[in-house]
Amino acid sequence: MAQHRRTWLVTGVVIIGLALLWTAFRTVWSGRIEPGLLAPQVEQLPNQPLAEVLIEPVPIRYELIGSIQSRVPVTAASRVAARVIEVKVHAGDRVRIGQMIVRLDASDLQARIAQAQGELAAAQAELARASADEKRFSALFSRGSVTASERDAAQAAWRSAAGRVAQARAAVAAARAASDYAIVRAPVDGVVVERMVEPGDIAMPGKPLVRLYDENALRVELLVPEELARKLDIATPLEVDAGGADYSTRVGEIVPAADPASRSFIVRAPLPSAKGLQPGMFARATFGAGSEPTLTVPRSAIREVGQLQTVRVVSARIVQTRMVSLGRRLGARVEVLAGLHPGERVVLDGREAADQ
Repeated sequence: MAQHRRTWLVTGVVIIGLALLWTAFRTVWSGRIEPGLLAPQVEQLPNQPLAEVLIEPVPIRYELIGSIQSRVPVTAASRVAARVIEVKVHAGDRVRIGQMIVRLDASDLQARIAQAQGELAAAQAELARASADEKRFSALFSRGSVTASERDAAQAAWRSAAGRVAQARAAVAAARAASDYAIVRAPVDGVVVERMVEPGDIAMPGKPLVRLYDENALRVELLVPEELARKLDIATPLEVDAGGADYSTRVGEIVPAADPASRSFIVRAPLPSAKGLQPGMFARATFGAGSEPTLTVPRSAIREVGQLQTVRVVSARIVQTRMVSLGRRLGARVEVLAGLHPGERVVLDGREAADQ
């Protein structure tokens, strides 16, 4: 019986202890402040310059993506059929107009010159004989020794021989010109993109041998969605970022047909000659179209604490720290997305304000 009483006594003590602990825990927990309910920090008005939160018209700018292209892609091609003897350039080489880039086998071309010259000599000999016959028949006709038809035949033979001589001379000139084509020269000042033949290949008329581009005739080619294409016109100013540099240009061409797959238009604009720009490079262009009212605050009013951005707002000569959400940088000011209202005054950092 005594043991049973002791058991109940211990159980009662444990229950009372647990009740006391639960009461203390509730008391401590109920004394905590919920997150976000802290009173804002305030301070007295400092001796620093103030500025107003303003709504300002800010230009609307759109961004386009494209690439650098050559306005004048150039392909050096052969004008005769001949074997390639030597290719004088490699990809990346700069060449001057008239510089030899490919040498072809000219032995067949030289043989054609010799053949044409032989045919010219034969035609000239035939012309000399026909000329003598024409003179002789003309003299005989004047004395009545030959008929008019015989004289006319001699004159026709002389004219035919003269025509064959002229034709043979043209053949010689053509053979010599073809021999000159054995040396393929750069048609423009430019940069070699690709050599498309090697020694031993057969060059055919019109077959590309070397591909070049004119580095003084570059342009930016942009893909413009159809909703933005309506905002562009010929001569619209563009700011182009390419090759780590910025260039100012204007729209020079708008292709009047959209790609049915991407629903985009091609817009082209010339670029100035600049070192480092090459066809195929990535380019980004921006252009302005109107403006929109934007809430802004001086950048010198912004304080950064880790990832948080705050400003000090003056109200009734009391300074309150307030978190803000910011957008674009606009020179000495910055766009405010949330946290401030037009007309509010903010405290500036004196040193940063003086720098701006």
